Amino acid sequence: MIVVDTEITLMDLEMSSSDALYRLIDTNRSYLGEWLSFVEGTRSVMDTINYIFAMSEHDMYSSRYVMEIWYNNLLAGLIDVHNGDRLNKKAEIGYWLGEEFQGKGVMTRSCKALINYAFYDAGLNRITIKCAEGNKKSQAIPQKLNFYFEGIEKEGQYLYDKYVDLFVYSMLKKDWSK
Repeated sequence: MIVVDTEITLMDLEMSSSDALYRLIDTNRSYLGEWLSFVEGTRSVMDTINYIFAMSEHDMYSSRYVMEIWYNNLLAGLIDVHNGDRLNKKAEIGYWLGEEFQGKGVMTRSCKALINYAFYDAGLNRITIKCAEGNKKSQAIPQKLNFYFEGIEKEGQYLYDKYVDLFVYSMLKKDWSK
């Protein structure tokens, strides 16, 4: 658990949250589905249970380390560390938030707390965030956190029968601590 502030807590992904997580995805299906292909395949609570089971016992190096974002005691979204490289001490961060939780600084504060954890507790040296080219809300997070824009990963994500370019942002531990 990471206590972000008085409003936000990051909790390990738990099976007990499967109903709430499915409802959040289902309620935000069209909103989230624009940029996240997993939404289309999440058609029942059982799909959510299977996802949670698949993510249990994983860490940022072997798969994904997924955390629930709780805002004022409501499940607001997920945040994760994935594609970890233990030798080079680097990983990526991914995230999503229900539409009703947008515009409150929830994701920026959640990312900041997870980045602090990744650098200072997990020992990472480099964190990358990749965002679809047209996803301005997702891009705003690394921009607000002063990540360095590295460039564009051409056709880096397959999304609904087409490839989209990804904007790639990075942060080094030495630059984060400044």
